Amino acid sequence: MENKRVSTGIPGLDPLIEGGFPAGKSYLITGESGTGKSIFCMQFILKGLREGEKAVYVAVDEKPADILEEAASLGWDLLKYVEQKNLLILDASPMFSARMGAGKEKEVDVQKTVEDLASYVKRMGATRVVIDPVGPLILSRDSSARAQEHVRTLVHALQDRLGTTNLLTSYAIPSATGAGEGGVEEFLVAGVIVLSVVRVQNRLVRTLLLRKMRGTAIDLMEHQFNIVKEKGIVLKPIL
Repeated sequence: MENKRVSTGIPGLDPLIEGGFPAGKSYLITGESGTGKSIFCMQFILKGLREGEKAVYVAVDEKPADILEEAASLGWDLLKYVEQKNLLILDASPMFSARMGAGKEKEVDVQKTVEDLASYVKRMGATRVVIDPVGPLILSRDSSARAQEHVRTLVHALQDRLGTTNLLTSYAIPSATGAGEGGVEEFLVAGVIVLSVVRVQNRLVRTLLLRKMRGTAIDLMEHQFNIVKEKGIVLKPIL
């Protein structure tokens, strides 16, 4: 298992990380709103589905119908995989609307959430899981130490209970300190990929940065990419 690599599904990315993500671990895809995090996740899921794998997509901010619609706008038919029971899109939003009510319901039970997810994964035989975004599952009103404990519980539980290769997304919100909101999770996951939109001269350019990848030699440089219909995120060759 240790040496197995799982393709990212992103054209041009696998060669930069020795063939793909080391299997059975969790990876964070972080970036500001609109940088392509959900598209990255769809490509990762789609790559597995096309190779006969099964997958679970946990939609936290959007409804499953929105995910299917966004995929269709890029020319990807995820609905057929749902109908074939190879893809399960879980709507996690009811969990959070319940939490907003009584004060005692303010936190999600991370262990129970992972147990529920594990039962779906085992029943299906899924090998790839996406949680998009992971923030609402682990944010705590108490303190950053408590939030960090939630992340630790989540990442360890995903690895121990699921045995899948997981993508977690998080919003990177620029703050006065210059540290994004994604900071807490980054210590615990096996890899971090940062998606950005930066200004180069007088135009905006999309970039991908491999910030961390355990057990993998990586170059800390920003790679430009385009979002192309039917292909999704495509890295530009380095000149």
